[in-house]
Amino acid sequence: MIIGIDIGGTFTDGVLQGDGAVHRAKTLTTPTDLGDGVIAVCRLLAEKADVPIHDFFGRAERLTLGTTAVTNILTSQTGRRVGMLTTAGFEDELGISKGRRLNRDGWVVRPPELVARRGIRGIAERIDRDGDVLLELDVDQVLSAATELVRERGVEVLTVSYLWSHINPVHEELTEQVLRKAFPDVPVMCGSMLNPIQRGYERTTFAALNAYTSGAFSGLDHLEGRLRDLGLRGRLLVINCAGGAMTLSSARATPLRLVHSGPAAGVAAGAVVATEHRAPAAIACDMGGTSFDVALISDGAVTRTVRGEVFGTLTSLAHVDVQSIGAGGGSVAWIDSLGVLRLGPKSAGASPGPACYGRGGSDATITDALLVLGYIDPQAFLGGSMKLDERAAREACSRIGESLGLTTEEVAWGIRSIALNNMAEATRATVANRGQDPRTHAIISYGGCGSLFTAEIAKAIGIKRVIVPEVASVFSAYGAASSAVRRERTIAVGKSIPFDVPRLAEKASSIIAAVKKELTADGVDEEDRSISVEADLRFRRQVSDLTIAFPGPDVTPESVDHVVEEFTREYVRRYGRGALLLDATIDMVSLRVVGTGRQPAALPNVAEGTGEPEITTPSSSRSIQLERLGPRTDVPVFMVEDLEPGARIDGPACLDGADTTIWVPAGATARMDSQRTLLLDVESGNN
Repeated sequence: MIIGIDIGGTFTDGVLQGDGAVHRAKTLTTPTDLGDGVIAVCRLLAEKADVPIHDFFGRAERLTLGTTAVTNILTSQTGRRVGMLTTAGFEDELGISKGRRLNRDGWVVRPPELVARRGIRGIAERIDRDGDVLLELDVDQVLSAATELVRERGVEVLTVSYLWSHINPVHEELTEQVLRKAFPDVPVMCGSMLNPIQRGYERTTFAALNAYTSGAFSGLDHLEGRLRDLGLRGRLLVINCAGGAMTLSSARATPLRLVHSGPAAGVAAGAVVATEHRAPAAIACDMGGTSFDVALISDGAVTRTVRGEVFGTLTSLAHVDVQSIGAGGGSVAWIDSLGVLRLGPKSAGASPGPACYGRGGSDATITDALLVLGYIDPQAFLGGSMKLDERAAREACSRIGESLGLTTEEVAWGIRSIALNNMAEATRATVANRGQDPRTHAIISYGGCGSLFTAEIAKAIGIKRVIVPEVASVFSAYGAASSAVRRERTIAVGKSIPFDVPRLAEKASSIIAAVKKELTADGVDEEDRSISVEADLRFRRQVSDLTIAFPGPDVTPESVDHVVEEFTREYVRRYGRGALLLDATIDMVSLRVVGTGRQPAALPNVAEGTGEPEITTPSSSRSIQLERLGPRTDVPVFMVEDLEPGARIDGPACLDGADTTIWVPAGATARMDSQRTLLLDVESGNN
């Protein structure tokens, strides 16, 4: 058996493949102890597979977890107290933060403080850009500064980031040796060892973020202990932000790689679905209980970035490029100081949850609005296992209406409209920022709430097709169950092309060997692994890089020429030929080796059927508000579980599943294929 679990802000989702079938389950997340939700969803999976719980864990070959442990620390700003040693004269680098400022509810603020200024000490040492030592490290000063930070400032973890350490890490290595000997119980993290890349600020924030979030493993270790006590003998893996799996011991060195692990697993699974349905350009749209996440898929590959923002902090983290907005089912509606209806980013989460959950929540949310408007059946939520309180939802919307002079239905319509507009704009912007045309893309729709909106998002921005997998409501958990092991290492290059390729090839060989060793430690057999090499390139003096893959794992003059050609082609595709700098020097900033290991994976259910279009008879109807003003409309309702491959449904219609509802608007047609995936062909409103 293979188990995949995704811990979301509102729901914990589970997927199980066993005995040739895929089972899924969903339960409310337990914020006080996330492990309770994990074990609860495993019990539901065991019931569906008809396996006694005491045998369930013992039969699991692997359990892969998408965890919010690191995300929760960053969101709540409850990380460890960090002390930092840096090159003298650069103590204020984090505070200056490259002059970046964030917009928080109309206020311009600094990025979150990872390391308090009083916790940073400058050390006398200096290495130049060529790696030559200009000033030897003052070891006595290192010991004195660290002693003060640990004993007087009470720091729990130390991080070290010196200037040009990615070129010559000798001073950071010596500092680490001194600190580990003097303070064996205090973790030490060095920028050059964690991520030896050019860009000192991003290298420093990477080390600081890892130190800040290193406490996340206490909860993960506790969960592992509970699972082992319950009989888990198989491998326990976690999903990293690049969409691959890794062991807990591997993740411990760089906990930051677990940020956004759930969304990354969903996008990785979305790339597989896009390939299966011949959608070379696709947009993964995930709407859960807390957020709406968007990512791009090109030619079956997930779009990743090697530099970006993590909760307001710019850092050098290779991750799936997921853009998120506060538009999940639990996003709270509120009125701003100008008397305007607003939505999110605050979420009601699982506790107290939307008003209709009956768990103490009183704020109106997107889920409440959908219930008031009739899009959700209050008796059939989560297959009927959780009844929704329509009266509480109406009262929550009515309270907002009293302040705005609107009816309950008008408030609910406004909440839904704001959510739809925000999601459509986020989707359009994500595609446009990559220089692409959304009209050439398909949408991969998933998340418990996503398919109530994605067809209309597609209509708004000119997309013709929406793909809804059978396991859409637990798709990130499905991605976790289907994920491959992924390990990667980066080295700084910092050379203009052409350069000494054999020397670079020698360095590449050493990190390829290191990645292979890590895959072996992760239990991946040699025949199940693959190695790829990619480079970050840019025109001389430009700020941003483009990541280009080598044609194979060998670094040769011919493969470097290939990378340069592909870089030029991608640059033109993304920015236009007019932006191309003819005869300009191209710099290779860094080189990255990625190792992947195939694992047993969950496979989709395949249903019997002809695949021929077939009109289906609705099981019932539901009264739904389709316009802001005016009477409701009786809309046919179909049960997803009753549909056969080839079934075709014309909108408007609701398709009620065991754990989600799919909305088919007027002008759209839904058809079920042999894998029980719903294909929605949308009549575009933006031709």
